[in-house]
This record gives sequence, C-alpha cells and structure tokens, in this order.
Amino acid sequence: MSNVTKELVFLALQYFDEKGLSETAHTLQRESGLYFDMKHFEDLVLEGKWDDAESYLSAFTRIKDNNHSIKIYFEMRKQKFLEALDSNDRYKALDILLKDLQVFAPMDEGLFKNMTQLLTIKNIRERKSLSTYQDANSARKKMMDEIKEVIKKHPLLDGKLKLPAIKSHRLSHLLNESLNWQHQNPTSEPDLFGDHVRYSNPFNITAPTNSETNLEFSMDSDESGCKKVLEDQPNSIVESHNKMKNLFEICRPSQCRVLRLPMHSEINNKIVRLTYTHAGNAILALTSNGIHPVWAWRLSSFNLDAKATTQVCPELWQPCNGLKFMSNNVISGNNHGDLVSSFALTKTDSYLMSTSGGMISLFNINTFKTIETIMPPPPMVTCLALYPQDNNVLAVGMDNSSILIYHVVNHEVQIKLEGHSKRVTALAFSNTLNVLVSGDVNSQIVVWNTNGWEKLKERYLQIHEQKVPEVLSETQIQFHPDQIKFLAVHNSHLAIYEATELTCVNQWIPEVSVAISQATFSSDGQIVYATFVDGTLAIFDALKFQMHCRVHPYTFLSPYSSLSVYPISIAAHPQKPSQFAVGLTDGSVYVLEPREPDGNCISFSNDKQPEKPSVKRIKLRCIEVKKDI
Repeated sequence: MSNVTKELVFLALQYFDEKGLSETAHTLQRESGLYFDMKHFEDLVLEGKWDDAESYLSAFTRIKDNNHSIKIYFEMRKQKFLEALDSNDRYKALDILLKDLQVFAPMDEGLFKNMTQLLTIKNIRERKSLSTYQDANSARKKMMDEIKEVIKKHPLLDGKLKLPAIKSHRLSHLLNESLNWQHQNPTSEPDLFGDHVRYSNPFNITAPTNSETNLEFSMDSDESGCKKVLEDQPNSIVESHNKMKNLFEICRPSQCRVLRLPMHSEINNKIVRLTYTHAGNAILALTSNGIHPVWAWRLSSFNLDAKATTQVCPELWQPCNGLKFMSNNVISGNNHGDLVSSFALTKTDSYLMSTSGGMISLFNINTFKTIETIMPPPPMVTCLALYPQDNNVLAVGMDNSSILIYHVVNHEVQIKLEGHSKRVTALAFSNTLNVLVSGDVNSQIVVWNTNGWEKLKERYLQIHEQKVPEVLSETQIQFHPDQIKFLAVHNSHLAIYEATELTCVNQWIPEVSVAISQATFSSDGQIVYATFVDGTLAIFDALKFQMHCRVHPYTFLSPYSSLSVYPISIAAHPQKPSQFAVGLTDGSVYVLEPREPDGNCISFSNDKQPEKPSVKRIKLRCIEVKKDI
C-alpha cells in the first residue's frame, strides 16, 4: 500500500470518527489492517462478544503467526470456557473445548488434559489455580490487562496502535482545497465524480438539476451562469451597477488567483482585523476572541523575494517556544458581541499593540510574548494608531468619545483630546501634513494638529444629503499613499477627502441598500478594494471612483457556504497593488489577485494622474470650528 493510500485511509478513519460512523470505521480498520483500535477490541472482550473480538483480531493476526498471537487467542478462549463451566453449562463448555481449545493441545498436552478434567468438577474454584476466580466481569478485566501488554509487544501490530496526528476535519478541508485548485487549474478529466462549478448559495440559487448543470453551469458557460445569478438577485449591489459600461465581472476562479491560508482548529471566530507586515512577507490577523494568527512566506526556489503570493502557501507561523499564537488579548466582561477590536503594527514589524475590548497588550512579534498591558477599561478602547514619527507614541480612541495620546515607554497620557460626541472608531496619521484624522460611529470626522494637538476642522460625512446618517456605523479612515487624501468608509458610503480642508474629492453611494463591511487603498493608491456583507468584492478606480470590477463570492468561497460567511476585514499588500487579502466571518483568510480579461493584473497605472495639491502649512493656532450645514 502506497503512502498516499495509507494517508487517505487515515483521513477516512478520522472522518468516520467525526461523523459517528463507528461500525464503518471498524470495517475499514479490519480491511486495511493499518490501525488496530485497542479500545474497540477491549470493549468487545469485556462485553463477552468473543466471536466479534476474534473476527476483529483475525484481520491483523492469526493464531499460529507467533507466540504473541497464540497467547492472545488462548487466553480469550480459555476465559470463554471457564465462564461456561462457572454457569454449569457443561455441554457448552465441552463444545468450546473440542472446537476452540483443541488447536492448542499439540502445543501443551498437559494443559489441555487439565482443562478436560475441569468438566468433572462442580465448582472450578476447587482447583488451586482457580481459587481466586471471582466472577466473569472481574476475570475479563484481569485477562484484558494481560492481553494489552502482549498486544503492545506484538511485532505484527507495531505502529498500528496509534493514529497519526491529523488536524480536525482534515478530509473535508482537503476536498474543498481540491475543488479550489480544480477551479484554478481546469483539466479535461473530471475529479470527485465530475467537474464542480461554483454557483452562489448566498444569492439563494437552488441547486440545478443535471440537465440544468450542463446548460447553465458547465465550464463552457461560466459567463452565462454568472448572468443568471445577476438576474436572480435584484436586491443587491449587483443590481445597482448592472448597467455600468466596462464593468468586468469575475465569476470563476480562473479569472482570479486565489489562495486560502491554512487554518488552525482554534481559529474559528471572525477575522475582525487584518494587515500585512510592512515588509510584505506575512499576514497578521485578529479574531473576535482575541487570537493573533500569523502566516509567513519563506524564501524558496518558488518564492525568491519571500513576499506574500498566491503561488506559494505560507506557514501558519509559531515561534520555537511552543506557543501556538501570540498570547491572546485580555477580554473583559461577558458581552463579547459588543467588544471592539483593533491593533497597530510598528513600522519595523517587531511589535504589535492590540486590544479586544480589554486592556491594550504590547506583543513582541518574534517571541509571541506579551511585554506589558496598559489602560484597563472602562472606558473601552475602540481603536489604535501609532504615531509615524515616534512609534512609542500611541493614539487611543475610546468608547466614551475621547482620544488619548499615550507615551508607551513613559507610561503616561500626554494629552486627552475632546471633540467627538460618540464612540471613536478610526484614527489615522499623516506624516506629510502633521495631522491626525479621527472618525466616530456618528460619521463625524475631526482633524487634529499633531504639533500642538489642537482641533483644526471637523465635518460630518454627507450621505444622501443628510447631515448625520440615521444608522450608526463604524466609520473607518485610511490615508492615501500621498498622505494628503484619505478614504472614509461608512456602511453605506465610500468617499475620498482632502485632509486639510476636509473637502470631498469623490464619493460612491450604492443605488440600493447594501452594507459595506470594509475598504482599503491599494499600495499605489490607484485602486480601492471594498467588501460587502453579501460576499461581493468590488474594485474601484480610485481616481474616478468608478467600479471597474466585481468579484462574486463563489469565485473563492465554497458553493455550499452559509449566508453568514462573508468578508468583514480587508488588507492590501504594501508593495503589490494587485494583491489584497480578506478575512471572513468563519475565521478563514483568502489572498486574491484578480485578473483582467487579458490575464494581466488589474491596474490603473496608465490613467492620467491628477496634480497633487500644494500642501498648506497649518498654523499653530486655535480656530473656530463650525459644523457644515
């Protein structure tokens, strides 16, 4: 049996165990002969199921294979014989002696003769050797203890008494990965009982019949399958831009390089925050239960720059000290659903500041150790940002609407900024303008001077001509690489603002009600990647703020994914504009590189870029702030 076949058997055994198919598992154990289930064998013996016990044992070894086998079979048959005698069933005992024990007579005639004489005794305990015999149950347990020691030393069972270490649900994971690979590398040979083309359960499409599959979902008509999905879903982002010209639809994996990062059994909570390292060689995530998984790409002949890529799978990294992940964040309180998580990575990729509703933890990335914790709630910490000119200075947004400027080394709050009326949800520094921009759940944006920490300007996001949106949303802010414009993200609104005057450069509002979960600039600032709660990903031209491409969820998700599985966090590669990663509600992370129809990476580098506005030096003076009407 080849190694691959053996591994498949072990995966099947694990799957049967997880599904409670014990009889099926025991059948496979007997037929493959790869794993002897000691617990199952012991249960059969202790229950007195002698025939079943021998049937299971015989799949691995026969009576005359060696002395170990002789000992095991003899002890079992002798116990069956003694139990018949002890219950005064002499006919049954004689039948066992002649049919089951006769085979051992040539090996020890004296022993067989003594056992024959037991048929003439009313009480077997009259024999000195059986004087301590109590009852069947205690005798079986004592005998089984002896047999187990023989089994452990049995040469034919060597290496078959312990299953290899396998991650839970490994077979299901591999099958899903196989389908993903098949979508990216289509062949003429069907796999897993036929070609599998994704159709979107999130769009409530029922599974097609065989004839429908051939007509609408075959590999020869992915485009038509996509069109059908769009027509069947009128109440989503799809409908709002169906009539857009030059909108490129990505409906199948071959149009987009996709890599699903390896998952750990403990990573099954939402990926609430996601970032690449500044070096671009790893991805760091934060789950809703405070775990920090790290995936690292290593230098190899297939990855010469050791950067994040969809062509090589990274390692779920852990240090040499045996820790699985960085120490978990301290989570306070019982209502975890209301907790807000945030983290900030130092520019050297050496340290991480992180919080999940409790204290802020400072982690050493290389050792995964917690260096210290600060600022126990209340109020709850809701967002973090490191000052680019000095990573020892940390801006901390709070649940009570305040912002603290904290010096980590000195362990002191340098200043408290007051200007918001609701929970602060976003903080972003501009090293060029020397400003800090903050946002809150009430869609209020405030600009602060980092030289004196005065409030310079404020405004509310203009959404559907409303001064303040009716629904509170976690406003997110990210500076453009030019450090002059920033992206503001609301659950129903995307906009780009110029930071000094807070003027809206451009904005995008969906025509129908669809919630935006998160968005980010590409590394060159020419693309905006956005995720939506219906599972859709959108790619915008950042200059014109027009949707150029839409990636449908069945491009990277399993066709059987639940409606509750969708991207809620996103991060762009720091050096590769065409690559980004998304974190999902089920704890999975995908790296994507969408492709144009000609197969090239999506890029807007040929578009004429606007002239950069001159940077006005901000005077260090108090100015009167008036809300826009």
